[in-house]
Amino acid sequence: KKVGLSEDDEGFPEGKEQLKAHLIRERSKKPAEVAKKRFKEKHGSLYCEICGFDFSKKYGEIGKDYIECHYTVPASDTPEDYKIKPKDIVLVCSNCHRMLHRRRPWLKKKELKKLLKTSEIAYLFPKN
Repeated sequence: KKVGLSEDDEGFPEGKEQLKAHLIRERSKKPAEVAKKRFKEKHGSLYCEICGFDFSKKYGEIGKDYIECHYTVPASDTPEDYKIKPKDIVLVCSNCHRMLHRRRPWLKKKELKKLLKTSEIAYLFPKN
């Protein structure tokens, strides 16, 4: 007789520690700080420029002033002396940020907004 495992018994090893060497370019925090400050001054709060999600409305105090910054210019595509500008930054929620990076080249803000609108319409008005 075969004995099955329950979901509580099932487990997977995390993997071995590995030492890897990578060359990374650290982004300056200043452009993101300026972009957030300007956005908040203009709109009164920080929210996703794509879907409108507001962390403070959903999570209360812990979500206040939280938003992710999507740099529209990949660091890997710029020379070391490139000057990033606050206008090169889009303020986004975590979900939209992941979706922007889902393809190469990255989706643009306008493309993801259109995709989101199309999927919402399809959900509200299925073709069945």
